[in-house]
Amino acid sequence: MKKVLTTVIMLLILMGAKYGLAQDNGELIVPFSDPSKKGKVRVELKKGSIEVRGTDRKDVLIVYKGRKGKEKQNATKDGLRRISGAAMDMEVSEKNNYIDIESDSWNSGLDLVVEVPKNVDLHVETYNDGDLFIGNVNGEIVADNYNGKISAENISGSLVANTYNGSIKATFDKVSPDTPMAFTTYNGDVDLTLPASFKASLKMKTAQGEIYSGFDFSVVKNEPVTKTEKKSGTYKVYLDDWVRGDVNGGGPEFMIKNYNGDIYLRKK
Repeated sequence: MKKVLTTVIMLLILMGAKYGLAQDNGELIVPFSDPSKKGKVRVELKKGSIEVRGTDRKDVLIVYKGRKGKEKQNATKDGLRRISGAAMDMEVSEKNNYIDIESDSWNSGLDLVVEVPKNVDLHVETYNDGDLFIGNVNGEIVADNYNGKISAENISGSLVANTYNGSIKATFDKVSPDTPMAFTTYNGDVDLTLPASFKASLKMKTAQGEIYSGFDFSVVKNEPVTKTEKKSGTYKVYLDDWVRGDVNGGGPEFMIKNYNGDIYLRKK
C-alpha cells in the first residue's frame, strides 16, 4: 500500500518589480485532500481584517485584497528614482485536510474574505489594524486579535476569543456540550447570546464595568484562599474576586474576563 503525502503551495505573491507579476487583489480555490471528512482552516495575518463565512461548498475560496501603504512624498532618494515599496506576501498550503493561509506583510497589510464548508474547525488570528468576523460555522473556533474587535454570528460548537483592544460579540445557534470556552479582552465589552438551554459554570470578572445576564443562575460563594510562602514563612489570605455561577444546573467552565468594559449574557 502506498502512502501519499501531499503538500501544496497554492499561492505565493511577492509585490516587487523584479518579475513584474504583482497583483493587489484576486481569488483562488483550495481543495481539501478528502472533502468527505471534516477539515481545519488556519488564517494568520500580521496586518489586516479576516472574514470567514460558512457555506455549502466543499473547498475553500480565498478572496484577497492588498492594502496600499502610505504614499511617500519623495519619489527619489540619493538621485535614484523609487520603483516599488515594501512587499506584500501570502502563502497558502494544504496537507491532510488542513489548510493554512498566512501573510507576513506588516507594511501595507491584507484583507481576506474566506468561504469555508459550514462544518469546519477554525483558527483565525490578526495582529494589527483589522477586525475578525466569523459566520455560519459549526466547529471548534479560536479567534485571536490584538488591536480590533471579534464578531461571530450564527455559530455552533465552541469559541475561544481573545483580544486586547476591541469588543467580543458572539451569537450561538448551538453550544457543544461538555466543552469549556473562554472570552478575554482588556478594552471592550463581551456580549454573548446563547441558547436558553445551554449549561455552564460561569467564571466572570470585570474591573471597570458591570455584568448583566438574561439567565437565572445561582451565585457560588467565593471562599478566601490561604497560602503560606515557603521561603519567608509568610501566611497570606487571598480574596477571589471572580463572580461564579451555574446556569441550568452547571456544566463546562465559561471564563469571561475584561478590564474596561461590560459583560452581557443574553438568552436566545
